[in-house]
Amino acid sequence: MKACSIRNKILSTAVFVLIWWVLTLIYPPIVIPTIPSVIKSIGQIAFSKSMWLEIGRTFYRLFFGLFFGVLFGGIVGFFCGTNKVFRQLSMTFINILQVVPPVSILILTIIWLGYNGKPAIAISAVAIFPTIVICVQDAILNLDKKLLEMAKLFNLSRTKRIKKIIWPYIKPQVYSALKISVGTASKTIVMGEVLTTVTGIGGQIVTARLNIESEMIIAWTFVAVVMYLVYNKICALFFSDKKRMRIDADVKSSKSS
Repeated sequence: MKACSIRNKILSTAVFVLIWWVLTLIYPPIVIPTIPSVIKSIGQIAFSKSMWLEIGRTFYRLFFGLFFGVLFGGIVGFFCGTNKVFRQLSMTFINILQVVPPVSILILTIIWLGYNGKPAIAISAVAIFPTIVICVQDAILNLDKKLLEMAKLFNLSRTKRIKKIIWPYIKPQVYSALKISVGTASKTIVMGEVLTTVTGIGGQIVTARLNIESEMIIAWTFVAVVMYLVYNKICALFFSDKKRMRIDADVKSSKSS
């Protein structure tokens, strides 16, 4: 099964590269840069200390955007799921926040915070906030009531109910929401940098645009995708079931022996 998955990924990558190569034959390099030129640009980024500094700035901003969005979204989602009055008071605001254009919030944060990269953090946090709230709330509302009744029967404290019953039950839904949020935040953080600062990956994309360097734009986009994959992997490590991983490892070792 794993070999089949790897083969399919290689095949899809090969098709993408083939389409790209064909397009480079049709359009000039300024429109569709050649594959070697993009690889060269990626190499220039990889071997430049100043470029790593810019990547670090975006990495830092994305971390705080995710941190604040997940933290406040998780808290609000928990209270929405456990308190009916709080849910009724909050959901109108959450629903409105879902449809407010991100650019409107971005312009307001520029007025409040200035052109310093902080609006990028704010917009990414706001972008993922409703997703986290709704997913956590729905996960709690769909919690098996029999489990809660059993907790009351055994006189479990509120802390133990959260740790032993509520969290294990909602963990898969929270992880799904987090994976969606990482993708959303990764896009919005770079967009925020493009519009609010000259630093970070977004700032480098602006510089490449001004210099009409299409290959550098694609190279920096590639770096942004890699950054997303790194964050996604980190989230997977935090949400992995260690016990299940040990069992899978034991099964594989027994098969190999």
